[in-house]
Amino acid sequence: MSEPPFQISQGFEVLKPKSGKAYPVPCDEWEFLKKKIAEISFTNELFNDGGWALLGISLSTFGSILLGAYSSTSTLTIAWAIVAVTLISGVLCLYFAAQVKKVKKTQASEILTQMELIEKRYQEEQ
Repeated sequence: MSEPPFQISQGFEVLKPKSGKAYPVPCDEWEFLKKKIAEISFTNELFNDGGWALLGISLSTFGSILLGAYSSTSTLTIAWAIVAVTLISGVLCLYFAAQVKKVKKTQASEILTQMELIEKRYQEEQ
């Protein structure tokens, strides 16, 4: 015969845990954690990879300019335009990649903070 669940002082109905230490977690906090975990997205590193590729294009074109690969003024102008556009685009892509990484860290820290709050609530007196 199974034993009925017991009540704790805050009015939560807690199922009987298996042996060992455990924290009784209210359902709304558990749902919050599940929601936050579901919201963590591991996007591909398009910004990071694209940024480095664009910087590589910029550097190789700049190297070609320095080595005198372009003889006419029009092709030299186009080469400088390529350097400028790819350099700016590459730097912006790397900036956005850093921002995506920061958002991922923020999401993970929100979950950890909530978990720590739950743990503190039920820590044993030492």
